[in-house]
Amino acid sequence: ALDKHYTVAPGQFTVITGWPGAGKSEWLDALLVNLSRQGWKFAIFSPENMPVTLHFSKLIEKLSGKPFGAGPTERLQRAEIDEYEDELEQAFWFMESGTGAASVASLIETAEPWLKKQDARKGLVLDPWNELEHWRPPGLSETEYVSMTLSLVRNWARSNDVHVWIVAHPQKMRREDNGKLPIPKPDMISGSSHWWNKADCAITVYRDLSDLGSRVVDIYVQKIRFKHIGCPGMVSLTYDRVTGRYFEPRQAQLYAVGRDGE
Repeated sequence: ALDKHYTVAPGQFTVITGWPGAGKSEWLDALLVNLSRQGWKFAIFSPENMPVTLHFSKLIEKLSGKPFGAGPTERLQRAEIDEYEDELEQAFWFMESGTGAASVASLIETAEPWLKKQDARKGLVLDPWNELEHWRPPGLSETEYVSMTLSLVRNWARSNDVHVWIVAHPQKMRREDNGKLPIPKPDMISGSSHWWNKADCAITVYRDLSDLGSRVVDIYVQKIRFKHIGCPGMVSLTYDRVTGRYFEPRQAQLYAVGRDGE
């Protein structure tokens, strides 16, 4: 259902935003797993998912459709884990920063040699923006810094035929009159409207955080620069907490029936 709104092409830059807890990283991981099975390769910097073994376990659950932990659902067996781990190691390469300080430029410099070796479509993930080191030269405003850095990202993506995803939180949580958080847009990210202007694609992952039992996640495609990639629109998906997978509503119903035997 999302394909008519958003497809992924090398050489472009996508920004993903949403309120904390909405599932931005979970949805992006699910997208990457699907793309990996179409031959894509990814360099990833995701400090909030450290250690890498934790991130690997979440990706394996998405690949297999089975959980790591014990419960009513059949869990992964050791032999299956080894098999899926081998598959992931062919497609994903994780960058770590021992000091916790890593700039956009340094991460691109680190990832570039590995990406150039890959004879495949490839992507770079920086998740999230606020965990990166943002040193600004004297006299440079935050708005100017964001503009300069996002231009660097977009130009590098195009020059190297790499799709870049950056996950970034909105700057402020302003509730509407009904008490719910609004659907955030890229220009609500710290650094002003340059997120909207510079990105080729802009996506918001939205979940009603006031309804803790809801599994519905709305994917808002806010901007598409090139019409062959898709068009703005919204698709509702169902999140499966057991495996971290996303389904269209009808798929989710069939999956639950097959898994639970009801």
